[in-house]
Amino acid sequence: MSGGGAEVLTTAALMRLADRSMPGMERVNFRDWILRSALGCTGRANSTLANGDPGLGIEEAIRAVESWYRERGRGAIFQIFESADDLGPVLSAQGYAASEPTVVMCAPLESVRTGEAERAVVHCDIPPGLHSLVGDPDRVNEITTTTLDKLVAVVSGDDGCALGCGMAVIDGTAAGIFAMRTATDAQGQGVGTIVLAALVTTAHEQGVRDLWLQVEHSNIRAREWYERIGFLEVDAYRYWHPSVSSLR
Repeated sequence: MSGGGAEVLTTAALMRLADRSMPGMERVNFRDWILRSALGCTGRANSTLANGDPGLGIEEAIRAVESWYRERGRGAIFQIFESADDLGPVLSAQGYAASEPTVVMCAPLESVRTGEAERAVVHCDIPPGLHSLVGDPDRVNEITTTTLDKLVAVVSGDDGCALGCGMAVIDGTAAGIFAMRTATDAQGQGVGTIVLAALVTTAHEQGVRDLWLQVEHSNIRAREWYERIGFLEVDAYRYWHPSVSSLR
């Protein structure tokens, strides 16, 4: 996937950034493949990033991955980027099914067009607003389990209740944007724009130069908004699983 002539992060760099931003709670490497396990709520923290050489024959590697996840009480899930998908046909032949694509978008920070961030409060820890909008505490734990620096922006109403939130995970000069949420009764009021502006402003102050994020392919409204403010679609990935999975 390409968005023109702008310089963007490479797929290899994005794989590393995405993995470090949500590494799971237990990890093991099969040479280049990275197996991750956590609480079973998100795809990234509970899947195998299958890129490169697993150090085994492909069939043997798949069986070994399945065994590792079986020991943890769940089925194997493979995360595969479309630009590096040599494994998909093999998994399909073995009864695996691919999820809806998740689109990866990038932008140089200086090119992102955001508004004012005056109503957002930026935290370096995990505020209650994130829990109230994301919901499941286990999901919050999975998306915030990283040794990297985190920024969480929250916009609250006059009554103190969270109207919107978002998180940035900083890795060197790049930052990933996650958990962008807006309360149902606050949608269409520019809350997401304020949250993102706060994250971008604070990330810039901390030396970030590149931004990246992930959004489901079917979320056309969000994808179009990110494109309008300067992000480009650069790749996509799918989760391959042996049966229908709700992990995202």
